[in-house]
Amino acid sequence: MSESGVHQIGVRRFCLIAIGENIKMMSSSTETSVMDQIIDRAVEQNPHSSELIKAFGPIISRQREMSASIALPALDYSLVDKEKLKAGVSVIRQMSLFSPDDPLTEIALSLIAAVKESMPALAAELDRLSDLITEEKLRLTEYFDARPGDESKAMEGRENHLQISPSNAAFLLSLMARVLLERRAGELTRALGEFTWEKGYCPICGEFPSIALIEEEGGKRFLHCSSCGQDWRFTRVVCPYCEKESQQEMDYYYVENKTQESAFVCDKCKKYLVTLYRAGRLHARDMDISAISLVHLDMIMQEKGYEPMAACVWNVLR
Repeated sequence: MSESGVHQIGVRRFCLIAIGENIKMMSSSTETSVMDQIIDRAVEQNPHSSELIKAFGPIISRQREMSASIALPALDYSLVDKEKLKAGVSVIRQMSLFSPDDPLTEIALSLIAAVKESMPALAAELDRLSDLITEEKLRLTEYFDARPGDESKAMEGRENHLQISPSNAAFLLSLMARVLLERRAGELTRALGEFTWEKGYCPICGEFPSIALIEEEGGKRFLHCSSCGQDWRFTRVVCPYCEKESQQEMDYYYVENKTQESAFVCDKCKKYLVTLYRAGRLHARDMDISAISLVHLDMIMQEKGYEPMAACVWNVLR
């Protein structure tokens, strides 16, 4: 079973009210152009998810830009023990992936601007958050200094005291964490080189996957973490969530005429994982945009009584 994810912090269905293959580091301008193409293509191919894609696409683009370009303090990755990784102890359980010198205010204000543009219904609340952060009444370091799994406790009571929405504060904090963790995940991958990992939760931040990708050649399954953007290979015959290995209790659901899209389900733990089959590499792909594009599968599976392996702002529908 998983360790607690780094920032599973009270995601709610507020996003529905508010709005009615991971891209590698490139120059910011090039990445923005590629992301725009990915978003436009996703909207065209998935009209049923177009409003969600249009709402979250620009926010995800801003996150990618900041992860690639923002100046962050160096961390000592020699603290990571590969033997512990082999035993299933994720990096964030071995060392902190946040620094007191991280430019939290800069990241927060940039993301607030992106969210306001995409989700104008949240503008008033976000303006208040912006003022509190600028005036240092909302201390972001208290959240990021907390131990993994204890982030909510670090902010407990602050929302009422500051008269801010817990769900909106949680949303902003999760967006910020992704910027930092995506950069650190890339640095860790380069620093560690090859290492053994056999768990269904993320080797970097300990969160469960939000989407899987199955390669056409060889049928290999890769899991994607929406919390830090890390991808890792995992066997197709085991449930990532409960580690059950039983063909009788695992299945894939397909939508008619959509053979490249499915949902892996486990009847033991009642979890599901939206899944894509890659038939080629003609187009660049962003796995978070792909996950949002498959929200119709989230609706179907949740109606059947299953829950997503990772709760994201776009897939918590009940």
